Amino acid sequence: MTNCEWREKIGLYVDGELEPREEQSVAGHLQSCADCSSAVLEQQALKKAVRVAGKRFTAPPELYASVHRQMLPKKPAGLWLKGSALAASVALLAVIAFALISRPSASNATLAQLIDQHVTMLASANPVDVISSDKHTVKPWFQGKLPFTFNPPELAAGSPFTLVGGKLIYAQHAPGAELVYQVRQHKMSVFIFQARDVRGEPSAANQTFVVNGWQQGGLQYYIVTDASREDTDRLRALLQDANR
Repeated sequence: MTNCEWREKIGLYVDGELEPREEQSVAGHLQSCADCSSAVLEQQALKKAVRVAGKRFTAPPELYASVHRQMLPKKPAGLWLKGSALAASVALLAVIAFALISRPSASNATLAQLIDQHVTMLASANPVDVISSDKHTVKPWFQGKLPFTFNPPELAAGSPFTLVGGKLIYAQHAPGAELVYQVRQHKMSVFIFQARDVRGEPSAANQTFVVNGWQQGGLQYYIVTDASREDTDRLRALLQDANR
């Protein structure tokens, strides 16, 4: 990996700790830097592994009891040892707390998976399987690959949105479509599933991404993006009108 000057900001970007303007700058940089894109994927995979571990494993009661005993006051003669033990205990508790906090609830598992998929798309050199700005090319590509159909919106001249293409994805073991749109310097993932396969989630936002979800016509839709909420709402309205 080359020593890219943006590399030190990747961790802050993945954790959602950058200011909005810096987030936009890094997101734009990722589209042209393979090294930083790979770094995003690595850190996203690490965060996902921590979430999975937090869901799968819990600390035994003996561990909590041991940490508690180490934090009890001791004789002055053992002051240095107590300080070392306390530091180790604090570090251990921090790891446990991070695992528990990072554990997704059942209701957020789909959102976490789709955000991971969106980040993978942003960092990929080949973000879509079918590349076209023409909905009449993208929509037929999904025929025979999905047990449902949908209508990408017709984008009028002068629209800020551009269709990049689409790909087949899976979430909660159910097949779905990912449509990728470009709005100015931001990419937007539109995920579409059968409503019975993937449960609906309310719209949400974290420090990095906006997630907008709704059900319509037996299908479940999600938009995941780092664009503004206003752009997200506009794209949602276009999709809803196209699928009435």
